[in-house]
Amino acid sequence: MAFVLNIKDLPEDVSRQEFAASPDEFSLDYEGIEVTDDAHAYGDITKSNDQVIFRGEFSAPVRTLCSRCAEQFERDLESELVFVLSMVPEQEYEQLEDEQSEDFHFIPGGTLEFDFSGLIRDQIILALEMKPLCHEECKGICPDCGKNLNYEECTCKDEKVDERWLPLKDLLDRS
Repeated sequence: MAFVLNIKDLPEDVSRQEFAASPDEFSLDYEGIEVTDDAHAYGDITKSNDQVIFRGEFSAPVRTLCSRCAEQFERDLESELVFVLSMVPEQEYEQLEDEQSEDFHFIPGGTLEFDFSGLIRDQIILALEMKPLCHEECKGICPDCGKNLNYEECTCKDEKVDERWLPLKDLLDRS
């Protein structure tokens, strides 16, 4: 996996590193989103004693469905990526394992590598809107005939009338 931080070779200072993973190496495994090209992460890594801090960003080109017109479209997702690794003795690790959060992780002392691809997956899913749009002006699909209004006009009536209100409409028309 390409999103592996090599802890044992980190200098006791700040270093800048870049990571990349192809779609074959990095499968998102989330319905409706597909990584289409290399995903990248880069950032400043600070190692001090038994703590490693990663401050950076990630970017990933993804393909997903528009929530209005149901057409697939591609978008580059970018977001900040920050996490802290705290190395603790093995016996303490088992007790602290449940106290980890999305950006603070306990790892056993002497750990040589940390695979943060799971953090990238989570950030990609969080970076995508709840209702992604192919573009802001997307007209969607006609609820009656199902035509994609971005490409063609439909001939459906604009005004839909609930038949239960027709007797009241007749009264208004008569007055």
